[in-house]
Amino acid sequence: MVDHDSADSIPAPEPSRRTGRGEPVLLLHGFVLTWQSWEPIIEDLARDHEVLALTLPGHWGGPAAQRPATISALADFVEACLDEVGWRTAHLVGNSLGGWLAFELAARGRATTVTAIAPAGFWPDGLAAQSLIRKFRSFGPLVGLGTPNGRPVMPSMLRSLLVPLLAHRPAAVSNRLATAMSAAPGRCDIITDLAEDPSVPTGFTELADLDIPVTVLLPEHDRILPPHFYAPNAFANHPTTEVRPLPGVGHVPMLEAPDLITAEVRASMARAIRHVA
Repeated sequence: MVDHDSADSIPAPEPSRRTGRGEPVLLLHGFVLTWQSWEPIIEDLARDHEVLALTLPGHWGGPAAQRPATISALADFVEACLDEVGWRTAHLVGNSLGGWLAFELAARGRATTVTAIAPAGFWPDGLAAQSLIRKFRSFGPLVGLGTPNGRPVMPSMLRSLLVPLLAHRPAAVSNRLATAMSAAPGRCDIITDLAEDPSVPTGFTELADLDIPVTVLLPEHDRILPPHFYAPNAFANHPTTEVRPLPGVGHVPMLEAPDLITAEVRASMARAIRHVA
């Protein structure tokens, strides 16, 4: 068990991690987390790919966000990072909010393939989106957001509350990563901004315009965006989209099943070759 004082003592992560050589892969993390959520799979992917994992603006260790922070502004930031490293396109791999951003970048022509793990932005209607926003806002005091002293209401229970939301098998998450994931949400300062972004209730609407291989992976035990939460037929009738379940894992499955996620990402990227052929 980790209390808030010990979490306070953790240094902020670097704003990004870049390693490896080969075809470029961009990893985009979920809301309130950091690039560290991808740490369990980075070295494996870097054996034959150049991998860049970013922390988004307004998130712990990432750059300051321009206000108001919106989905579009976050996509602008990611696109600027692609330009900075000289990648016209890349294999885009995103989780949750990062999945939505991967689709936004694909719509701008910046994706070779998209692998979206529990992607946000495909809710059945605006009411479902607002329900999710309320869930995040009610979650805020647990990590110290909106409390008078900026501390969580139950500091001794912080990790035991957070990690089960991210992983179906919390014991499979390393102690170091569990601590880092528990520390990150309280340092995200754009929750209110994104909650008020008028594009959020609409979600992503340009899937039909994408002509690249898209793989959507839906964790079986996702407690944040469960498979039944998505709009009916959200990914149906699109010839380059494959939807597959991820059995036995939660919302951030690379924390608990890195080998499974690496294999899925590699299979998704391999579709680019078949698509060109």
